[in-house]
Amino acid sequence: MVDTHALFITAIAIIFASLLFFIIHHQTNKITIPGLAKQSNKQPTFIITGLSGSGKTTYFNSLIIENGYKISTVTSQEPNLKLNFKAPISGNDSSVPQSNFKLIEFPGHPKLHNLTLDEIRASSNIAGVIFLIDSSSDSKKLIESTKFLYEILLRSERRPNGINILVACNKSDLFSSRQAKTIRQTLETELDNYRKLNVSNISKANEDSFNTEDDEGKELGTSLNDTFKFEKLEGNVDFISGSVLKNKTQDWANWIDERVVNP
Repeated sequence: MVDTHALFITAIAIIFASLLFFIIHHQTNKITIPGLAKQSNKQPTFIITGLSGSGKTTYFNSLIIENGYKISTVTSQEPNLKLNFKAPISGNDSSVPQSNFKLIEFPGHPKLHNLTLDEIRASSNIAGVIFLIDSSSDSKKLIESTKFLYEILLRSERRPNGINILVACNKSDLFSSRQAKTIRQTLETELDNYRKLNVSNISKANEDSFNTEDDEGKELGTSLNDTFKFEKLEGNVDFISGSVLKNKTQDWANWIDERVVNP
């Protein structure tokens, strides 16, 4: 004879265990880092981002070590955060007013790019974005970098004056590396293709609806009839070569300092 009471208890136990597993799994997959923007961040912030392998974390570590602080471990799946960040050069100059800056380095895995985009959306006072690119990478990786930069620009250009971006062309010491000027030209060409394709897809999706946007026919500040150029954006986009491993990052440090001294 089947014990229906025992079967009922077993079924309830299985359902409870499944629910408990789901809750634990859901919570452990959330990335919660103290100091990151949850709703709104008004603190002046520098963001380091880019693809995995571009040298982001190494550069982040080099900056915070100069600030007298070193993290004990590096986790590729989580952002790295430094509060009370001082500028690489002017940070040690008592005559230069210092703000309470925040420095965040985000993981480069494509599935985690939304962390960078969420921070840009939530932070109202971004001093600058340092976007690292491996200048020795192949064309496929360069195109992946362009796609990510495109997503960043779509959000940064919504600000009244845009956001200043440094495209730090890392590993310039390698024989196979591209010059910053060449990378800039390549990215402009790819971004021009992306924006035209994006507007075309949106137009097809909305062809039966009324569009009253003032920027109809434009994206990233440029008419679709014109070729995309970085200088047409609201925010400044600078391309500077360097090498983290060779400690050739002085020009990047100057770029950061300029945003600290002249925000």
